[in-house]
Amino acid sequence: MSGPQLGQSISQQGFFSSRDSLSAVGTATSTTTRPLHTHVSATTSEMDLSRKDRKRERSKLKPGDQPLLGSWSRTGPRESNANVMIPFGRRSGCSTTSRKSNGRRWSFVFDPAGRLCYYWSMVVSMAFLYNFWVIIYRFAFQEINGESIVVWFCLDYFSDFLYLVDILFHFRTGYLEDGVLQTDSTKLRQHYMNSTTFYIDCLCLLPLDFLYLSIGFNSILRSFRLVKIYRFWAFMDRTERHTNYPNLFRSTSLIHYLLVIFHWNGCLYHIIYKNNGFGSKNWVFHDSESADVVKQYLQSYYWCTLALTTIGDLPRPRSKAEYVFVIAQLLFGLMLFATVLGHVANIVTSVSAARKEFQGEFPRNVSASG
Repeated sequence: MSGPQLGQSISQQGFFSSRDSLSAVGTATSTTTRPLHTHVSATTSEMDLSRKDRKRERSKLKPGDQPLLGSWSRTGPRESNANVMIPFGRRSGCSTTSRKSNGRRWSFVFDPAGRLCYYWSMVVSMAFLYNFWVIIYRFAFQEINGESIVVWFCLDYFSDFLYLVDILFHFRTGYLEDGVLQTDSTKLRQHYMNSTTFYIDCLCLLPLDFLYLSIGFNSILRSFRLVKIYRFWAFMDRTERHTNYPNLFRSTSLIHYLLVIFHWNGCLYHIIYKNNGFGSKNWVFHDSESADVVKQYLQSYYWCTLALTTIGDLPRPRSKAEYVFVIAQLLFGLMLFATVLGHVANIVTSVSAARKEFQGEFPRNVSASG
């Protein structure tokens, strides 16, 4: 009995020893893995604390401070850089950019394709047309006198004021650079001052009116104001491209050009007549000297209209210079008549083409709807 008991005890002892050894190994591994888990939990808690500290610091930012990474500030508008690039295609009149440096400063940049620039070009064109009609008229017929000095001076220098404002307007007008509208004030100033437009605008405002004090009133001194014609042409071109009635606009502009040509030609004729350039007085009208200024202007305008349109009988010339002048007038009238016919033919052709296109599209639309 002692033998088996001894073997049983030995086996039992071996079994218990092996189980104890496994439990010991398990306890050892558990004791070795516990510091690792505690270390990971400590690092995660530290990360959470650091995140909370960052959020607290961000919430404590002052309005003037900027966060890292250029994020949006919650108080106040967004800070703008020095060079702001606005994509082309905006139809607003002007764009505004703000920069905060001990306060706010607003800078206005006008879009060259906006409505505000278009309306301003219309105002400058009206000032140019005033000079274009009045300067030659005063030089030919009636200069400034004591009765009309206040009216003429107010109109003249108001148009000069508009020319001056147009220069300032150009300093704040954007331009395209690589397809993007440039709005930096320094670049705008340099671009305008290095262009030919700046010198033309300065030439328009030459102060030759001070010569009135030495030679008297002479409106031909203001002839440099007519260099602003490029602004009028740009306005007319843009209006023709954007109007809903281009044919009507072309007809109106053609009539205006004809009236301007007759006006300048009549004033030129009266200048030559007044200075005895043809060698004989009262060539066209016998009461030109006794008539008032308005009647003299209408007589000259009427004669030039007959000469340039080749309609009606003209008074027969008397001297060689008069013959040469009438021949030149008739040749210029023929060229003008051909030009007018060409413009009218283009207008009629465009109207007919639009009507034919509409008539061709109408049956297609009806058949497609049916």
